[in-house]
Amino acid sequence: MVPPARRASWLKPAIGGAAVGAIGIFAPEAIHLGYGSVQQSFTPDGVMAFSPWLLLALPFLRIATTALSHGSGGSGGTFGPGMVIGGILGAACWRFGHGLPGFPQEPGPVVIIGMVALFGAIAHVPLATLLMVAEMTGNLSLLAPPMAAVAVATLIVGDETIYREQLPARADSPAHRHRFAFPLL
Repeated sequence: MVPPARRASWLKPAIGGAAVGAIGIFAPEAIHLGYGSVQQSFTPDGVMAFSPWLLLALPFLRIATTALSHGSGGSGGTFGPGMVIGGILGAACWRFGHGLPGFPQEPGPVVIIGMVALFGAIAHVPLATLLMVAEMTGNLSLLAPPMAAVAVATLIVGDETIYREQLPARADSPAHRHRFAFPLL
């Protein structure tokens, strides 16, 4: 007979893995790395190859599979899924808005803006993601739209973050406390 504590140690990952697998049966794009889906969404033909329903559902499915993986004790990061979710949201925005005036002809800029806005806001690293845009694109011409998008997204997200242990300010960190201390003598 397996003790209850030991049984619980494998039951939680098994349930999480089964739930992720069930989602993966219906939407395989929701369980792998996802970088291929984002890369596909940089071209108009690639975005149009996705079903409109899949583009709407895929960000929520990616959120569910990431949460189930992490919540059940599985390994994996948050950067990759965050960038994929933002990129697919950008692709969905382009798909449903590319006929509107002012929208770019190519989905690439909208995908990049989605990636920057989502991850910059949920991780509270807007400047770092803006620097990544400059690195990804190789120029600074695409810096203003993501800057506005990440500012709005940060206002919407507020104090919530995916990194629960992240401190609000450097002054709150024990590692940096000496920088903010005033010497008495």
